[in-house]
Amino acid sequence: MVNKGPNSMTSTCSLQSAQNSSSNMPDNFHYEKWLTAGLMTIVIAMTICGNALVILAVLTSRLLRQAQNFLIVSLACADMAVGILVLPLQVKLYVTDEEWLLPWMLCAAFTTSDIFFCTASILNLAGIAVDRYCAIKYPIAYATKRTTTTVLLMIFAIFFLSGLISIGPTLSWNSANKEYPTVNTTINTIDNINNITEISMGKCKLPEQKGYVFFSAMGSFYIPAVIIISLYISIFFALRRRLQKRAAASAAHRINQLHQAAQDDSSEANQHHARPQPTQQQQLQEDENKQNDLDNEADDDQGFVDARGDGEAAGRRPTEAAMSRMLVEQSQHRQRISLSHERRALRTLGIIMGIFMLCWLPFFVVYLGGVWDLPAPKAVFDLFVWLGYLNSALNPVIYTIFNADFRRAFGRLLRCRRPR
Repeated sequence: MVNKGPNSMTSTCSLQSAQNSSSNMPDNFHYEKWLTAGLMTIVIAMTICGNALVILAVLTSRLLRQAQNFLIVSLACADMAVGILVLPLQVKLYVTDEEWLLPWMLCAAFTTSDIFFCTASILNLAGIAVDRYCAIKYPIAYATKRTTTTVLLMIFAIFFLSGLISIGPTLSWNSANKEYPTVNTTINTIDNINNITEISMGKCKLPEQKGYVFFSAMGSFYIPAVIIISLYISIFFALRRRLQKRAAASAAHRINQLHQAAQDDSSEANQHHARPQPTQQQQLQEDENKQNDLDNEADDDQGFVDARGDGEAAGRRPTEAAMSRMLVEQSQHRQRISLSHERRALRTLGIIMGIFMLCWLPFFVVYLGGVWDLPAPKAVFDLFVWLGYLNSALNPVIYTIFNADFRRAFGRLLRCRRPR
């Protein structure tokens, strides 16, 4: 039986006052909250659609069904799981001021899934970095070892380690990571009506035990980040050294070919009247053979100038010097393409490292700050959490848009064309 004395009446007035103050909140507060929730929903849609497109592209394209692309698919699966299983509940918690009305076991499953799939995403990025480093550092040896079985074992190790890191909340679930009232607590404090709202509202949060925070931060981010940055820096310098060597070799080769062309021109001028003129049939056969050789040389350079040039248009066959100059131009054209590709690869490495650190470093700095009792303001913490989630939406763009095969597969899927 609840006491209905003066204290009860005072408490009732206090509750009504609290309700009135809640209903009189400024309109811009609700406007900003729902606008933010709309932006969060856009991130969810980008995450799910982008990663689903990557998975479908690999599954439906023969060119993309290669062992190294299975790591891209693994990354896409982890990121899409973040978009499906984690982000919608995060939006719900944001809109309802972190109120958790579901069973606390679902809160445990939710936080475990959050840590598991975000960790798997980061470890997949580390796996891709290892794969690319080995492919560049040991191109011949690694090509024979990078089989489907090897890549699948790497993917299994990634998710196994993610499971070890994320299982902590389930094994050590206590009041440090849930704030959920018991029936007895509510009954014992029913007279204090001012506290009913706070007590009856459960909150589902990440684990706050200092030991686990340090362990998960190291395993989920800091150690993989050191691996990723170290490997990509090594790849960066390896590509730059290759770029410099190719540029120097291209310049030396160009000088040698021009020198040889000049010698051929001089030799032909001296020997033109001394050598017997070929018959018409021999000349036609020689022209045809040389034309075939030039066509083969220029086969990879579409849109390049036809090897027949102005000499044939004037009714005479090109000289040896003219053909040498054409070969020099073709070589220069191919060198420019190769150098352009490697410069683009260097820019891509910079983009990959920059976006990864920009998305995840702020969150793990404030997350680890809890170990030293340096909590961040809630608004800052929420912003950095979603900045990390944004990485799952950007990964499909970063790791595929620079690949022509992926771009063609995306275009085919978006136009609903049949796979080749």
